[in-house]
Amino acid sequence: MWRVKHDSTSMSDSRGQVGGDGPATRQVTAGPRPATKLNSAAKPFLAESLRRTSVAPSSSQGDSNGIKNDTQIEEVAYIGPTNLPVNTRVWNSISSYALEDIARKVPPARPAESQIIKVFPSNSSQSTAAGGSMKSPFNHLAPQKMPYGPLLLDNGVIQLRLRDSITIEMTVDGSVKVVNGNHNVAIAVSIDAMATAMHHPNGIVFQNGPRVDIAAVDARRKYPYIRFAKMWQKGISLTSTECALIYLVDAAGTRTTSDMINMDMEADYVNQVFFNGVVRGAHKFADQWNVIQSSSYQLGPDGSVLIQLNGYRITQGCDGLVKIYRPSNRCTIRTSPTNGCATVTTSSIHCTASLGASSHLFVRREERRMHFDGATFIVRNAGHSAGFDELNRLRVY
Repeated sequence: MWRVKHDSTSMSDSRGQVGGDGPATRQVTAGPRPATKLNSAAKPFLAESLRRTSVAPSSSQGDSNGIKNDTQIEEVAYIGPTNLPVNTRVWNSISSYALEDIARKVPPARPAESQIIKVFPSNSSQSTAAGGSMKSPFNHLAPQKMPYGPLLLDNGVIQLRLRDSITIEMTVDGSVKVVNGNHNVAIAVSIDAMATAMHHPNGIVFQNGPRVDIAAVDARRKYPYIRFAKMWQKGISLTSTECALIYLVDAAGTRTTSDMINMDMEADYVNQVFFNGVVRGAHKFADQWNVIQSSSYQLGPDGSVLIQLNGYRITQGCDGLVKIYRPSNRCTIRTSPTNGCATVTTSSIHCTASLGASSHLFVRREERRMHFDGATFIVRNAGHSAGFDELNRLRVY
């Protein structure tokens, strides 16, 4: 900043011109005089200590009513990774933090995706062998950057993403959910395997204890009818849209009944089964982390994958077929991204479904069975069979 230099000639009552681009300044002869005087019209001067910070100088010409101090921060500063302009006077009046510290230590923005955890030790060991230092396993990475490996979601669910849009989720207690994104297929089995649900383009199956609710729809949309069935202790009840009666197939044969079939086509039965019996917050992060850390992963020479996780044996073949097996409760789940087939087998129910030329939906519980091929809907119980044909007419076999 330009300064006025006083010499012996400035003691007289004369006018002196300040060097630089500022206006003339009149020297006062009476009273004590400062050694130097700031020129408010001169260009701003920034000290070396402030130049090293991330605060940028202002282009203003200063305050016309006062004199600036050379240690004061300029009126405009730039903070954050986007260089957000901030007025220093306003900032100092509303915040107790120094602007230089905020500009240097802005916390990173929280990512939009759910925070996940990278778990495979092989990834860390490879980075160490390459010359890098061992990184903490708590790295927040995007899911699409990790083709294999269990992830821990914010809600405590362990997620495993495989090829061809196959996603597996499970809880520490043992409930499991499989989603086939290519064909809108979802399967869930509860903790004790006493509840099962399947959403498929050919229909919905919801099993809870001894009762099984079924809704069958033609995935090819060739037949517009929706058929309903209920397997319970009395037998199998069935009905269809545009049918005013409900029929019961039991040991005595087929007859009408006053029993109701309640099936909500908009309900999310898969998540109901998946979170059935799960107590939120019952397990700490250490329990979930131990389950993930004890998992194993193996890649076959043909591109197949074998993963051991939370007591489940998960395999995916080179054709994308996924098989999930748990010997403790005899639970088996299969799904394929190529033809949309899905199978779930527990001690309570066996259910299969597929698309394509052999499109069907099949459910079996003990001696009760239901088969649907898109056109005909047939149930069988105690040696008797009945159902609806392609014209939605009741048939007794």
